[in-house]
Amino acid sequence: MDNHITISLKDNQSYDKAYSLVYDDEATDEKEIPESYWEDIKQVSDLNMLRGSSIITIPSQSRNRNKEIFSRVNDKLFTYNWVGVLSYRSKGEESEDNYRIEIRSRFDEDSKQYFLLYLLSSVCGINVFDINVSSESESDYTAIMVLLFLMKLMEAYEDGIYKEYVRKRYNEYDFKGVMDINRHIKINNPFLGKTAYSTREYSYDNDILCLIRQTLDYIKDYFPDILKGYLNNNVILNEIIDAIENATPSYRMNVNYADSMKCRREITHPMYQKYEDVRKLALMILQESGQNVFDDKEQDAFGILIDVSWLWEEFIAVKLLNEYGYLHMLTDNSKGSLQWAKGKPWYPDYIEKGEANSKRNIFDAKYKFWDWNNDDIHQLLSYLFLTGGDTCGIIYPSQNEQSKVEKKEINAFASFYNAKPKIYALPLFIPQSEYDDYGEYCKQIDISIQAWKQNFSAHIASS
Repeated sequence: MDNHITISLKDNQSYDKAYSLVYDDEATDEKEIPESYWEDIKQVSDLNMLRGSSIITIPSQSRNRNKEIFSRVNDKLFTYNWVGVLSYRSKGEESEDNYRIEIRSRFDEDSKQYFLLYLLSSVCGINVFDINVSSESESDYTAIMVLLFLMKLMEAYEDGIYKEYVRKRYNEYDFKGVMDINRHIKINNPFLGKTAYSTREYSYDNDILCLIRQTLDYIKDYFPDILKGYLNNNVILNEIIDAIENATPSYRMNVNYADSMKCRREITHPMYQKYEDVRKLALMILQESGQNVFDDKEQDAFGILIDVSWLWEEFIAVKLLNEYGYLHMLTDNSKGSLQWAKGKPWYPDYIEKGEANSKRNIFDAKYKFWDWNNDDIHQLLSYLFLTGGDTCGIIYPSQNEQSKVEKKEINAFASFYNAKPKIYALPLFIPQSEYDDYGEYCKQIDISIQAWKQNFSAHIASS
């Protein structure tokens, strides 16, 4: 007999043997994962084990250094910075158990994904108040998939519109392909000079692009608020939609492209690899929106995983430090680096804008329970030594509303500084997603952000 087992976890937590277990959508009093289940779920505990599967990771696996999704040590399970849903079908000799592993942000309660939605929409440049996820029948995961689909589509478009070889059929006087004898006899009798033939052409008008267009039409109908938010902040998306519509004259609204075998095949062309995640997300959105999309029995492993530490770092750059003149450095060296020796780069998360030889302050983002961690302090002091700045700090999320800005003076060599440089702990209080209305949650977190900015201005920006 097959079991359908749901295991619910939160990020950055350690668990004993107590989990939320559901069998076939029915809760059970059993709180301990059977040993046999461990043998199954450990097969999806690391990104390296999931290569070639239908797992979508944000950011992509090639850009991410965090590979562990969860681990088991001495009968305890440890989660890290990944959040999302991972479906996995075991291949036992007697039965095939279907697992659904949900890892939510520790700042989200129950089935609500308000904190994750807030981070995503902020990074995508959408007015969070425009997203309506208050309906009880609406899954937050559907909105998350739509946000990610548009994000991935814009990334893929940087490499051009997707093209592939398609077979075109013609009936013309100028014969220049493979003759289609049966069709020729059927439509050219009596013979008047035309020839029915087919040819393979490298074309924009293909099933994958039609699938993307159909997904955009679905979003227009069911998530106009998200699409409008993207269009208001990303002019290029208008260009993308127009380009796709103009490139697909064969598109038919009554055709379900999600059922097309061509759309179910992996995109392997090296020039269009970014379109593979777009294809996967389009299928998820069109096949069945909401939580049940992750209950597919046909695939061994699939789902969506988001590196929330990466998302937190992007969020701080957009929502907290953007107005204070800090550069968000990226590990792809697209915005420069801090070299501790010739050809040896370091990438602090945020560095004060200015000339390379000028004194600049440094800040780092940490999505974890933070309390003056020695490794993080060593990292910041190293950055500060190279930039000559007099201020550095850690920005991290906190569940404690009473968390305050903390400052410590650094015992630096006196002749280097007129005054002792300072290091700050800068917590941002994150309210729990206990509100029934997403808009109310957004108001509360915006209040927290404004309070953080007031502290930053008072302690650092004015110093």
